[in-house]
Amino acid sequence: MFEINLFNSAQIFDQIFAFVCVYLLTSLSAKVRFYGFVVGTIGFVPGIYLLIETELWWLLAAMPLWVFINYKGIVNNWREFKGDETTA
Repeated sequence: MFEINLFNSAQIFDQIFAFVCVYLLTSLSAKVRFYGFVVGTIGFVPGIYLLIETELWWLLAAMPLWVFINYKGIVNNWREFKGDETTA
């Protein structure tokens, strides 16, 4: 039977944030994609909890790579947004 506890709640929120993040990141608008990066960053919090709780904390070793990729995506998206704004 399904019970409401912190672990199950973290799984639910992790999947909701992941779905919304992917939905927003597939937009053609740079502004909407930026919101996808923000939601993805917020959604990483329950994911970290799940990794620690399931004793898969060693996967956090990939965190610097994820932060670098996310940072590059935000910077490139910001440049594209500024470029779209000046041509409009």
